[in-house]
Amino acid sequence: MISTKYTVIDRLSAENSKRFGETFLVKKGTSEELFVLKTVEKSNEIGFAQLKIEASFSFEIDGLPKVISVEETETQISILKKYQEGISLNDYFLKIKLRKRLKNLSEIVSALAPLFKELQNQQIIHCDIKPENILVHESNNGLKCSIIDFGLAFRMNELPERKTLFQLAYSAPEIVLNRLKCADFSTDVFSFCLIAYKVLNGRLPFSDSNPALLTQLQITYPIEKPFRIKKKVWKVLEKGLAKHQFKKSPNKYRLEEIESFLKENNQKRYSSFKDFSKDFIELSNK
Repeated sequence: MISTKYTVIDRLSAENSKRFGETFLVKKGTSEELFVLKTVEKSNEIGFAQLKIEASFSFEIDGLPKVISVEETETQISILKKYQEGISLNDYFLKIKLRKRLKNLSEIVSALAPLFKELQNQQIIHCDIKPENILVHESNNGLKCSIIDFGLAFRMNELPERKTLFQLAYSAPEIVLNRLKCADFSTDVFSFCLIAYKVLNGRLPFSDSNPALLTQLQITYPIEKPFRIKKKVWKVLEKGLAKHQFKKSPNKYRLEEIESFLKENNQKRYSSFKDFSKDFIELSNK
């Protein structure tokens, strides 16, 4: 139930999807300012835990979420956040032809760079970088990006003790394998490189309706260069998408072996979004 002090302008979450709670665009009182209100019932243990995490991440930099207030009753928790304009990255690129997307993607990378820099300054790994969690807003002042939904994020010095939830299509192997201690800043870069792969290629490297099979593809199969992506751009994405090639199913290895493989592989990737963005922008503009 939404408090009467809010006026609902729009429902931002799908009406038939309440696994992680509900999200609304609202006004508060007589003010014309827009806010995002997220609510979840405490009986929804997964959604409640995620919203508690999300409520702990608030930023002053434009483009990252700012929490205005957190309200908790006997039955639910709600967080009110500053509204960030924009459409999802998916919706943004739907109107742009494949052959013309590289320039636009370079602008997106440039706009995201200071946001990822702030996350790295605060030692935060987002862990859920996907097209739905990147908003794009075009105005007379240029293009602006926002990163939203910090329900799976954590600080590197505060490793959470939880079973990992993840977006299968865009998650790095260390997230899929629930080895958060092996995650670092290259983890979010990996996810963004998969987004770039889809934007420039039109589809992801792997797809399967069976989640178990898709997991095996993501963990054991190499990501190969698609013909639609230019060679010079692929060199950058290939580095960002570096992953250990497991010769057999990970459950056939000892835990120590898996962690060693993952940590060793992460050294081959870009260690920060800053380094990735520098190379990507430079090569995509040539």
